Amino acid sequence: MDDTVRWDWDGIRERTLALRARRGRAPLAAPLSEEQVAEAERQFGITFPADYRAFLTTVSAGTDWPRQLCRGETGWYWAGDRQTRPALLAEPFPDHDTALAASDDFWDNPLREEDFEDPAAFRAALAAWNDEAEAIEDARTAGAVCLTENGCGFATWLVVTGPDRGTMWFDGRATCDRLNPLLTDEGRPATFGEWYLDYLEHEEPYATDEERSAAHSRWHRGEDTPIWFRWFDDWREQVSR
Repeated sequence: MDDTVRWDWDGIRERTLALRARRGRAPLAAPLSEEQVAEAERQFGITFPADYRAFLTTVSAGTDWPRQLCRGETGWYWAGDRQTRPALLAEPFPDHDTALAASDDFWDNPLREEDFEDPAAFRAALAAWNDEAEAIEDARTAGAVCLTENGCGFATWLVVTGPDRGTMWFDGRATCDRLNPLLTDEGRPATFGEWYLDYLEHEEPYATDEERSAAHSRWHRGEDTPIWFRWFDDWREQVSR
């Protein structure tokens, strides 16, 4: 993605604070300084996409949407994040279909206990197999940060390295084993700025849980669905019509 694009974050902190106050949610964390963001980038060995970096320094370090970037005793981390692998952030986000094929090949060949004469040998092989399985799944999100949990095992990722850098992806592995780019109306992967501002514009009109629930029902039917809700492959078909 083109880092020359600059997003106008003026007034977005105030709008987000008002929305969270109306919903009874915790207030936003303060923005980070340029020095703090640069320190985090040095730790991870990357440079954040420009719009996410500007969000961190202008709007907020985050809350739960997106997760807060924090500094603890051992360095920088995203609060509540158990999925991002910091050691893999500098590696390019992989081509999805290639990574999926590697995952499928691995899972299609599980170990069988009957192939081992010694139970202890099977247990040792199984432990190594499980470690390899975890590494293969982690490799599918190398070069990406898990910015939100969507419930039911789903999550949303920001790609920070590789050809897809700067784009937002939905992790649907809990049901369909795929990661899909979250698409704009034009059918291209959304940037962080597009994803966040579209979220805010769709959430601001609804003052009550009942109104928001009704909006969710419409979004499920494909009516004015926000970018963050465009989870699965049929959005590719819809935007190409």
